[in-house]
Amino acid sequence: MARHKLHALALCLSLALLPALDANALGPIESLRFDLGVITQLNLDPSSQTPNLITNVLGAGMVLPFSPDSRWSFEPTVDLYWTYYELDNGKAFSTGIADRTAFVLGLLINAPAVYSIPFGGSWVLGLGAGLGINARVGFLGASDASLSDVGGINRYFWGQGRFLMPSTLLRIEYRLTARIEFGFTASAFWPLFNLWAADGSPFLDQAIFDGALVIRYRL
Repeated sequence: MARHKLHALALCLSLALLPALDANALGPIESLRFDLGVITQLNLDPSSQTPNLITNVLGAGMVLPFSPDSRWSFEPTVDLYWTYYELDNGKAFSTGIADRTAFVLGLLINAPAVYSIPFGGSWVLGLGAGLGINARVGFLGASDASLSDVGGINRYFWGQGRFLMPSTLLRIEYRLTARIEFGFTASAFWPLFNLWAADGSPFLDQAIFDGALVIRYRL
């Protein structure tokens, strides 16, 4: 089961980064970004007492301009996070270590197009939107946990398109040197699947908000 989920995760990553492989559509890689941040995933299910998920993320990405002088660029990123989940009435909820059923590894994959606006000489404002993927795989997290519950958590993650989350971002960066910029990125991943998932959740249930410090290195 875990092997199949990892294969699906790799497929999602490949699809998200596919535009970067089209040399005719994009220029060469201009720069790399590295980020360290915190994500919050909302739990608005009225039947659950589980708090919102809050955990750290560590990631990297690249900048591929549409053309040498274009303000538009394709900026795929991948952020790694980990947490614990439990299963309640067929729905997976993030939880604390004491109530865990599964240890979950996640890749928060973002593939936005970004428009950059220089201002003030050394500052750049970026606005972006694109496709996000919340690719999660659960593993047995406790000796007394049930493998069937871990399977249920994974089925919930991948069922009804819950891994697809359109994204928006706002970024501000300051140029320290000719090659290095430092900044902050705020991203949101929207749970569009709540429009068709038949579990009665509010639209913003499981929305993800990401705030990260970023370093950009120009190649």
